[in-house]
Amino acid sequence: MKRNLLEVYWEKVGGGSFLVSLVIHAGLLIGAFFVVKEYQQEPEVDFMPHGEGAAMHQANVNLTKTVQNSKTSRLKDSLRPQRLVVPGPSNHLMLPESPMDVELPDVSPDLGSGGPMGVPGPGTGKFGPGGQPGGSTGQGTASRWVQLPISMRGRCGSAERLQKLKESGGSAECERAVSNALEYLKSKQKPDGSWGTNSKGAMTGFALLCYLGRCETPESIYYGDNVMKGILFLVEMQKKNPYKMFSQATSGNGPVYEHGIATYALGEMYALARMGGKSLPGMREAFEDGVKVIIDNQQPGGSWVYDTEKGFYSPGREDLSVTGWQYQALKSAKLSGLQIEGLNGAIEKTVKYLEGKQTKDGGIGTMNREGSYNQWNLTGAGTLGLQTLAHGGKKTEIKKAIAFAHDLFKKEPPAFETGDMYGWYYYHQAFFQNGGEEWKYWNEAVLPQILKAQQADGSWKPNGAAHNPSAGGDNVYSTALCTLMLEVYYRYLKVGDRERGSLFDR
Repeated sequence: MKRNLLEVYWEKVGGGSFLVSLVIHAGLLIGAFFVVKEYQQEPEVDFMPHGEGAAMHQANVNLTKTVQNSKTSRLKDSLRPQRLVVPGPSNHLMLPESPMDVELPDVSPDLGSGGPMGVPGPGTGKFGPGGQPGGSTGQGTASRWVQLPISMRGRCGSAERLQKLKESGGSAECERAVSNALEYLKSKQKPDGSWGTNSKGAMTGFALLCYLGRCETPESIYYGDNVMKGILFLVEMQKKNPYKMFSQATSGNGPVYEHGIATYALGEMYALARMGGKSLPGMREAFEDGVKVIIDNQQPGGSWVYDTEKGFYSPGREDLSVTGWQYQALKSAKLSGLQIEGLNGAIEKTVKYLEGKQTKDGGIGTMNREGSYNQWNLTGAGTLGLQTLAHGGKKTEIKKAIAFAHDLFKKEPPAFETGDMYGWYYYHQAFFQNGGEEWKYWNEAVLPQILKAQQADGSWKPNGAAHNPSAGGDNVYSTALCTLMLEVYYRYLKVGDRERGSLFDR
């Protein structure tokens, strides 16, 4: 077949292979064009050490957001409520709130402490990954994991506690004494979770307050089970009481005292429980119901009383001793941050009542100073109420009350063997909150006596005053009062350490 000259020439110059090569290169060039174009759409990152270009800055911002979102997601997953089953009358009790105000962790001293004999237990009260108590020993995280009430933040770190003790006239010996006391209370808890042989609502509340005073929660490895079982007991007790009181009894004066003390303890537990990851449905409701019972049974004049038939409320009466425990429960309700109807009004009425109980010389209590529960016994209770509830608005009344009490004990120095431990519980807090010369005198006179009076088993025996019987049995009452006095240095910040004039966080 005869070929034309173009085909002959094309064959001589290698046109076939050239065409293939041309097509391949053309394809590569076109592909490269789109790759380069696509690549140029991505931000340019400047890795040079001379500075950060705009593209590098934007890339770093994007990377930071990605990492932050990833950390937050993992943190939320680790803080999801976990169901906990505890042997007892109810196996479904849980705290209802998942942790609030969570922030990313920061390294600081471990939260909690308190193994036996002043030696931290293995992981006791410490916070591990996720900001939850019960983490590995020595791997605590900052209290900034959660937003505790400001006035309660001094209790949750061993370093913070020791610093507070040093600042306010305490010592490391106080911490050892508290540790021994917590061990004693641990040994006296009943199988049902309660403490005491009678008045179990009050005794269980007292014991819980001692543990919570050093930040021991249901998630603390060493005392967690004790705290949990105590909470379970109180909530189950309330369910069985027709008046929703934390008492096994339904009449007389005991249930009213028990109710205030137990509600106070559950309020502190609720505030601290936000640090943990365990959920306890039913405790919030029990606490709120307890507060409502107190609010609903407040006398028109602002106090609380007991009635022999059903406990709370008896028109025309008032009782400062009963009022002391109810206002402490209201204090815990305020610190919890819960919005409870009538709470602020009840607090304001209480302040007016306490102010009205003060005489011209500053004493607070009944006019008959020779009778029981008089101003010698209860000026401390009235003073502490004004300090913690009045938002700094009663400075004159508080100053007069402190001067009255200081003069009283200068004339008759406090003596443990004959003193009134019930009254001391309030005076210790009132003088501490006041500070100054009055606190220095009281603390130097009382603290050595409390430490010396502790028994080898960690308990305190009731002293000889009329208002300090062996209430509740097992020395729980006397041991709890002394333990709470030793924890006063860090349980709550002083009013003077706050920008505002009260213990409350508005």
